[in-house]
Amino acid sequence: MSSFYISPALQKDRLAELPEAKKKELGKLQKACSDFESIFMHQMLKEMRKTVKKTGMVHGGQAEEIFADMLDQERSKSMSIGLGDILFMQLSRSIVPPERPR
Repeated sequence: MSSFYISPALQKDRLAELPEAKKKELGKLQKACSDFESIFMHQMLKEMRKTVKKTGMVHGGQAEEIFADMLDQERSKSMSIGLGDILFMQLSRSIVPPERPR
């Protein structure tokens, strides 16, 4: 659970108090947010690649296009722009509402 980026609403002392079901739900949410960011980055790389002009001299045909798409897909898994963290911060409030100051 330490790999989470915890929002201010989910401070460490409060996270320890959560039941196991809520921790598991937060883990699933973290994975979903990370996967969404990966898909977003893959789509962005795909669209960026479309803007590059292809020349007949170096272009490898369909095999190169398939390889480039697979490479972009793998690269997108390790690329992070913080979108997944922001989504997790916002969506985790529905699982564990923030504490109200007294």
